[in-house]
Amino acid sequence: MKNIDSNGHVRGTSVYLDDIPVIQGTLFGLVFDAPMAHGSIEAVDYSKAEALPGVVRIFTANDIPGENQIGGIVPDEPLFAEGDIHFQGQPIALIVAESEHIAAKARKLIDIRIVEKPVITDPREAQAKGQLIIPPRTFRLGDPAAQWAKCAHVFEGRADSNGQEHLYIETQGAYAVPMENGHIKIHSSTQGPTAVQRTAARVLGVPMHKIEVDVTRLGGGFGGKEDQATPWGVMAALAAGQLKRPVKIALHRLDDMRMTGKRHPYSSDYRIGLSTDGKILAYEVTFYQNAGAAADLSPAVMERTLFHCTNAYFIPHVTATAYSCRTNLPPNTAFRGFGGPQGMFAIEAALAHAAREMGIPKHLLQQKNLLTEGAEFPYGQIAEGVEIGKIWQTLEAKFSIEKTEKAVAAFNNANAQVKKGLPCSPFASAFHLQKHL
Repeated sequence: MKNIDSNGHVRGTSVYLDDIPVIQGTLFGLVFDAPMAHGSIEAVDYSKAEALPGVVRIFTANDIPGENQIGGIVPDEPLFAEGDIHFQGQPIALIVAESEHIAAKARKLIDIRIVEKPVITDPREAQAKGQLIIPPRTFRLGDPAAQWAKCAHVFEGRADSNGQEHLYIETQGAYAVPMENGHIKIHSSTQGPTAVQRTAARVLGVPMHKIEVDVTRLGGGFGGKEDQATPWGVMAALAAGQLKRPVKIALHRLDDMRMTGKRHPYSSDYRIGLSTDGKILAYEVTFYQNAGAAADLSPAVMERTLFHCTNAYFIPHVTATAYSCRTNLPPNTAFRGFGGPQGMFAIEAALAHAAREMGIPKHLLQQKNLLTEGAEFPYGQIAEGVEIGKIWQTLEAKFSIEKTEKAVAAFNNANAQVKKGLPCSPFASAFHLQKHL
């Protein structure tokens, strides 16, 4: 299949937000955001900023005609902060001016007084204090508690995986243009046009058919523009609708990185039990998902983690529990794998721990416990069309994992400055999850 975008991308002719010709009369928006992670807003003085020549208007929660709410799965995220702030970078107001430069100058003139509150960034601390996005969820298969005494080897540990910045080439942004009869057209850099349309209609208090969302292409956001693109489209539409002029918002990279969420960091506890010959008999894992200050897509990401908790292995006795923990970070969001890598990382960490303590190569434990036809997943689905065993045999025949590991070790012993590594991990594709759902 030919990628129809290739020519445009490499020649620089693909049309992105900043390539759209600016309509005469266009205004530019810049977000004024929270300077600290948690606190109560005592007062905000916009007078100096509003008096700056070229500043047209500053929009706050008081200017919203509909609902001040952009949460999708859980309605827990205001478009503009009211009363309390819950993460550094949380939008408080939108400055609309004749140019981005003027808006940036105005942002520095805003005075805000905030009474600080305790900040939570550790998901374990949030869970201990009952700060959860949704109730915890558990997948069970068999009875792990009854198996530990039967295990020749039992290992416990902790696996932490941190977040990642999406760093999409085009930063978050939108260009809203007022049309006839109160309609608004939003050019949005989003992976979820319907989310932008639905949320803009809710905030503006209008029917969805009055909001048109134009998106040329959906790729290249890595999940960072599924829900996180929505607020900027909504803000642009809010300003354009009330000012009756086009409004463009294009976040600068540092603003984008400060205000938007990332891949979810996880902290996980595992306990794994194996027989003398290396078969996994029991596995318990608890996931502490760092959701950030609001739900965003965290509940769905958390469930995907549970679906992938045993990766490509059959384990007859499993208990997997996940907590979606509310912290004072920007709301974390979708990122390639959508919670799957975090679930797989914990079981791979457990197997690496077991292999190290048992004094055997990890790949032997991996191969011995691969899924087989008819095996049951912890969520109840029966595996069908399993090919992972054949794939592993092909891998071994072509590359010889043990031989390659020895070559890597020899290279590392001979080179002090440059090192090699050999990652080797099976992966249970998402196809079976989609089928189950």
